Amino acid sequence: MIRTISAFVLATSTLVATAQTQFNITNVTVTEKGVVKTGSDVSAEVVGSEGEDRLVMFDQDGLRVKAQARIHTHNSARSSIKDGAVYVTFVIHMKVDGDKDKREVQKTFYGEQERRTHFKEKFTIKKGINVRVITVEFDGVLN
Repeated sequence: MIRTISAFVLATSTLVATAQTQFNITNVTVTEKGVVKTGSDVSAEVVGSEGEDRLVMFDQDGLRVKAQARIHTHNSARSSIKDGAVYVTFVIHMKVDGDKDKREVQKTFYGEQERRTHFKEKFTIKKGINVRVITVEFDGVLN
């Protein structure tokens, strides 16, 4: 009996330890001066329920957009709403012709709320009197 229970606990803990959390990114677009370019669909994979992953969403014509996705939960003894929350933090890095810029955006999903969101960030790259305004948009789903 003890062997059966031990085997069951070992199998269950192995299954839980290898579970992955994914944040799927789709519909990546980069817009500059009305010209829309499409990026690639990518997935940030985290072993277990918390962690981070880095990925490249767009890399064309000297313009590169990377993201660092961090997924974590919050333990709160005082609030059951916060205790059930999942936080997704994106640090979006843009590099264009040697110039760099970044934005950090956090989305919070509570309880059984649908874990789907839309990101839209505007970057302004300035070189002397020349200014480039580049908008990055994408959809994300946490699984």
